[in-house]
Amino acid sequence: MKTNIALLLLFTLFLTSCGDNNQTKDYIVLSGTIDNASSTRFMLSGDNIKARDIELDENGSFLDTITSGEGRYILFDPRNRFDFYFTDGGEYNLTADLKDFKKTAKLTGTDVNASNYLFTKINNIKKVRGNYVKFNSLNESDFLARQAELHTQYVSYLDSFPNLPKTFEKFERQELENYNFLTLAKYPSLHRMYTKQPDFDVSADFYKKLESVDYLDEEAYNRGGSYEKLVTLHFNRKAEELAEKEDIDKYFAKLEVFGAIPNDTIKNSLLFSAANRDISYTDKIDDYYNTFISFSTDSEDKEKIKEKYDTVKKLAKGQPSPVFTDYVNHAGGTNSLSDFEGKYVYIDVWATWCAPCIKEIPSLKKVEKQYHDKNIEFLSISIDVEKAHDSWRKMVTSKELGGVQLLADEAWKSEFIKNYQISGIPRFILIGPDGNIVDANAPRPSSSKLISLFNELNI
Repeated sequence: MKTNIALLLLFTLFLTSCGDNNQTKDYIVLSGTIDNASSTRFMLSGDNIKARDIELDENGSFLDTITSGEGRYILFDPRNRFDFYFTDGGEYNLTADLKDFKKTAKLTGTDVNASNYLFTKINNIKKVRGNYVKFNSLNESDFLARQAELHTQYVSYLDSFPNLPKTFEKFERQELENYNFLTLAKYPSLHRMYTKQPDFDVSADFYKKLESVDYLDEEAYNRGGSYEKLVTLHFNRKAEELAEKEDIDKYFAKLEVFGAIPNDTIKNSLLFSAANRDISYTDKIDDYYNTFISFSTDSEDKEKIKEKYDTVKKLAKGQPSPVFTDYVNHAGGTNSLSDFEGKYVYIDVWATWCAPCIKEIPSLKKVEKQYHDKNIEFLSISIDVEKAHDSWRKMVTSKELGGVQLLADEAWKSEFIKNYQISGIPRFILIGPDGNIVDANAPRPSSSKLISLFNELNI
């Protein structure tokens, strides 16, 4: 098969050589060999194309012709990602051994400096910046001084790559500028988290540094990258300010702020992203849905949220709970939800790789101990994938996890997980003795609201 691909590549080059030598080719050729890939299927996406399949043969070789023109492209599978910048008429060859992707990935061909920059950009940022936690734990003045130095170094690294395509260089300089602004915008919340100072706030002048940003640049937003994240963070911060100032529900505050954005593309994107997530959490689902519909001007988004709304309505308080059957029990045997009828059931959906989930373990243990003789069962359902089942068994044992420890049958694809519209963990669910939903988004063990809820129910 590798021979066939080589012949096809030669044939493609032969055809191009038969044409007018002065005519710029209107396509790009990408070939290569990827050794030790876990899958024969990769995906290729780019600035001007939708993601499509790239199939490796039995030798790890591939060949693809791209007709969408100059721009950034990404070749990826679930574990690996290659970033490229291709120019019109370019011919490129990628070789890599996924046993050591970072050291072995190599691209040869036409104008590869931009791609080589992208290959090494993130590692350079990490190397220059140093420890991320320590960096964001600096006090405000030290952080600002350090970030100014880092930005200069990031730009210098870009300048060290000669003869970059003009379009690429222009957009990458803007990307670095946006990355600088994004780093500043993220600092307050990251500093609070890493220093464990929830009341920390920046000086009154801090956000003035971000006032020069145009948050309504549709072209830049569509390109994604740091600008898209910066815009999202900016308008979410505005929503938080509105919620605090007007004392309104945070979910509705987002809709109000996003709905007032004068650019339809950015407005609809943020509205859909928020509604697709938040409609599963709000207590006022009907009002929330109607408010979203009143703001969105995208018919496809409205239809998708309508489907989500219809599904989430089935998870309202008092509705019969979705069920699971024969989930593996860490202690042996299996359990179904029906085994716990007659008791309240507090469910923790988690995974061994989920740091916020693990952070809740001490609080969950404390609540379990407090209610061990009450009419409530504590269930922890892991959504670890099959190859991580041993890790699940070891963690349950090593951390001496209490309650009933179960393993979902198909991780994220489990019917129970999908029926509860779970897209992020940890997620906590409270079901009544009658099998009906009490709260599809119950408070976390670390929240005082959980004990208040238990007291209201006289558990």
